[in-house]
Amino acid sequence: MKKTFLLLALSLFSIGLSAQTKDSPWWLAVDGVSNKFDFSYYDGLFDFSENTLGIRVAAERYLNSSFDLDLGVSYGALKHEDVFDGAVADLTTRIYYKFNNGYFLKEESRFAPYLFAGIGLTSYSKVEPFYEEYNDGVYATTPFGLGFRFLVSENFEINTKAAFNKSISYAPNYMQYGIGVSFALSRNKDKDGDGVPNKEDNCPDEAGPAENNGCPWPDTDGDGVIDKDDACPTVKGNSASGCPDADGDGVPDDKDECPQLAGSLNGCPDADGDGVKDSEDECPNTAGSLNGCPDRDGDGVKDSEDKCPSVAGGANGCPDSDGDGVLDNEDNCPNTAGSLNGCPSPAEKADEVLKLASGQIKFALSSDELNATAKAALDKVAALLKQTSLKLRIDGYADSTGPEEFNTWISKQRARAVKDYLQSKGVDANRLEVSPMGESNPLADNSTSNGRALNRRVEFKVLN
Repeated sequence: MKKTFLLLALSLFSIGLSAQTKDSPWWLAVDGVSNKFDFSYYDGLFDFSENTLGIRVAAERYLNSSFDLDLGVSYGALKHEDVFDGAVADLTTRIYYKFNNGYFLKEESRFAPYLFAGIGLTSYSKVEPFYEEYNDGVYATTPFGLGFRFLVSENFEINTKAAFNKSISYAPNYMQYGIGVSFALSRNKDKDGDGVPNKEDNCPDEAGPAENNGCPWPDTDGDGVIDKDDACPTVKGNSASGCPDADGDGVPDDKDECPQLAGSLNGCPDADGDGVKDSEDECPNTAGSLNGCPDRDGDGVKDSEDKCPSVAGGANGCPDSDGDGVLDNEDNCPNTAGSLNGCPSPAEKADEVLKLASGQIKFALSSDELNATAKAALDKVAALLKQTSLKLRIDGYADSTGPEEFNTWISKQRARAVKDYLQSKGVDANRLEVSPMGESNPLADNSTSNGRALNRRVEFKVLN
């Protein structure tokens, strides 16, 4: 008896699953049971010393993912010490709440616990009571409890349960432990074998996917591409998309830039495979990145027109580092811009020297004295004048600090100081003119000290 209890206990906590589904709604359950008498404060419910075995048979019906219903009968012994000795039979209907309902466990889970409750009738017979209140008879009862089911195969499961049968009228209560098996009695047929049960299949004689309710997908234009995948469902086509493809290149005509010519580039031919269709390729048989032509140095000049095809350059494909329009390979001064074979002309050199000097000749406030930086700049101007026949006008300037008369006078003194210095370096006075500009034409803002310092200056103008 103890071995029987151990088997029941282990089964109760280790196995289970409900296999009832809408595809297999009817099942037959057969359980071996052991009834335990509730004498006083549940003292007999766990007493396995008595042999009180029996059997329960039930028909089970699937309701939905959470609930099943059964109708069952049981018969077995019921005995407890010297209190009660007899037989008990019951007829009950029970409703089961399954935990493999998609909320707690997956519906397809192989293991699932459940709770149940019900109502029924219990008959006591062959009673040998030791107390007068226990007699033969039929009484109303309400069973409730828990259990587990385990799916062994598609049509077979093992289940175990414990039901406490509570008497509604004055009759004994008892616990019924059970372990058994269940068999599928029915299964929805699937005539066309498409996995959709006949009663849910809109086309039971034609196989079709469940997503289309068991019906095959239509092919309205009969081109072999079903409508749901056919980009042109009402126009017969010969491409994978179901649309016409006149040139047979795999690109539907409505997307083919060259519908009458087979090609791999948006439906157009590209003989050299450079990504430029032949009709726009200036070199259709030679792969290239520049309008379909090679351009090795990537300078935007195709190799066939590039005078320097291996070195990136300008308009004709050759480099011009100083940007003077003379190519480096023909430029006598490749890093200095000039118009004379790529080198600065005398006039250009003069302009450069004079501009540089003008920026370096500055004066202190109310002063015409030349500092060392100014003299160094004037030495270069003197050297330039000795090499050329240029005539210069020296414009002297002042800031706006003093009165206008003074500013005109000091600007003239500054221009004369420059002229005198150049004469001292051997420049003919006839090639030099002095022009006082006063505070006119300021280079910078006279309201700041830095701006005023920049305005105290001289500038050179070439007269010939």
